[in-house]
Amino acid sequence: MRKALGYICYLIMLAADGAAAYYTYCAYSQKISYDLGLLIFTPVFIVSYWFATFFGQLMHPIGHRPLIHQGFYTFLYWLSTILSFALIGFWVYLFIDRSLYVNFGVEVSGNATHGA
Repeated sequence: MRKALGYICYLIMLAADGAAAYYTYCAYSQKISYDLGLLIFTPVFIVSYWFATFFGQLMHPIGHRPLIHQGFYTFLYWLSTILSFALIGFWVYLFIDRSLYVNFGVEVSGNATHGA
C-alpha cells in the first residue's frame, strides 16, 4: 500500500509540474499575462513540491528499508529536482525579460519608454 501511495504521489507531482510548465509556456507566449501566469504557477509549484516530499518520505523512509531500489529512487528524485529547477530558472528568465526591463524604463523590445 505504501509503495502504491508513493507512486500516486509521484504521478501527482509530475502532473503538477506539467501544469506549471503549461502555464509557464502560456505566460512566455503571452497567451496569459505574466502576472496571472506567476499567480497560477506559484501554488501549483508548491503542490508539486509537497507531493515530491511525500514521495520521498513514503519510498525511502528514514530508519527503515527503502521500498524501491536505491538507483531507481535516485533517478526519480533527480528527475523531479531537475524539472523543478528548470521551471524556476525559466521564471527567473521571464522575470528579467518581462518585468525587470519595464521597471527600469526599457520595454521588452529593448526600446526606451521615455524620449531622449
